[in-house]
Amino acid sequence: MRNTLLGVLVLIVIASPATAQQSGIPPKPLPSTADSAARTIADSIALMKEFEKITTAAKPAPAAISSAQGSTNPRMMPDFSAVGDLVGDLSPKRSTQADNSRFGVREVELSVQSVVDPYFRADFFLGINDSEKISIEQAFLTTTALPAGVQAKLGRFLMPLGKQNTTHRHDLHTVEYPYVLQRFLSDDGLKGTGVTTSMVMAPFGFYQELIVGVVDHFIDTPDGLTVDKPVNRNLDGLGYSARLRSYVDISQNANIELSASAMTGKVAQPLVASFTTADNVTASAVGARQSVIGMDFTYRWKPLQQGIYRSFILQAEVMRQLNERNPTLPALSPLFDPAPGFIRGYAGPTRDYTGGYVFARWQLSQRLYLGGRYDNVQDPMAAGATLTAGSAVLEWFPSDFSKLVASYERVNQGSATGLDRLLLQAVFSVGPHKPHPF
Repeated sequence: MRNTLLGVLVLIVIASPATAQQSGIPPKPLPSTADSAARTIADSIALMKEFEKITTAAKPAPAAISSAQGSTNPRMMPDFSAVGDLVGDLSPKRSTQADNSRFGVREVELSVQSVVDPYFRADFFLGINDSEKISIEQAFLTTTALPAGVQAKLGRFLMPLGKQNTTHRHDLHTVEYPYVLQRFLSDDGLKGTGVTTSMVMAPFGFYQELIVGVVDHFIDTPDGLTVDKPVNRNLDGLGYSARLRSYVDISQNANIELSASAMTGKVAQPLVASFTTADNVTASAVGARQSVIGMDFTYRWKPLQQGIYRSFILQAEVMRQLNERNPTLPALSPLFDPAPGFIRGYAGPTRDYTGGYVFARWQLSQRLYLGGRYDNVQDPMAAGATLTAGSAVLEWFPSDFSKLVASYERVNQGSATGLDRLLLQAVFSVGPHKPHPF
């Protein structure tokens, strides 16, 4: 606009003498070239200032533009955020943390999220802690323009197996995952690298979501075990999952979510002794099929008139782990000379295990919540000995970007003396990633 106006002014200045001559009026003596140019520039600047005052007064306020067009990101910058997860263990007998710390930074999570183009959205989550240093927690693309309401996710993500596993650990309403997830899947959530597809439908008058996926493998190989061949060497060794979730509104204030999940794949299971295989590999484990099936139920109550101050959640989940009893052992190497009395055999699980939990949370005030959980699981890490635990949790949210938790838990396993745990947690975030789910 400035260039256009300046050009018009220059043309007027140039054309003025010619116009005067054509009209018969004698032209005034022209000043020097330098004085004329300076006067022209000064007049142009004065006119530009007057023009800017007029156009500025005519423009709408920034708030009006924002409300009419929505927020914009002219530099195409993604959303950056960071979440800190601090845990204190004041258990009377000993620390129950994996690193035996009393106070520690369990994890710092860095995330980068943005729309890539009209077809994809990208999400990256990096986990930083003292033991693993930096690890890729999640990194996936989500499609946004597939037909028929189908959505695909490609990359690494939390597996849609059960209810709680789809939630980041710092977003839980308890300090840790339920014990059935810790024993059957992972302490910090089961992740997979591959692809899932999902579709939302309503054939029965209420919403249902079907998610199916395939990932590189089911469970990571435990430290210290070496398999004779990769568990995913053949396609039947990949991890396959499916989840069907149903959502029903039973009133204006309450709804129910009911889901069924399953996942199967080959995992590394230990052998009685290490030996050299026919492929000259020293093997201490063999790939055996393992499957997990489960069901989960969630009831939510949040009254419309008191939703800020009152709510209630009741949640239950049951899982069953199915194990292959007698997998085929690898062939011995012809060069392998076993010692006298050498026994080669399968040392993995030879039975199935079942576990579950019940969780409830009541909202006491706008930012204060009281919850409790009961766990019961046949522990595969303790030859199937039953583990039970009861816990009480007090959550306080000073804002949408911070959370303070105090938890007391009593754990019993077999005939061992019960263990009392007192845990404290502080979660805080900067950026658009909130520390707790809706």
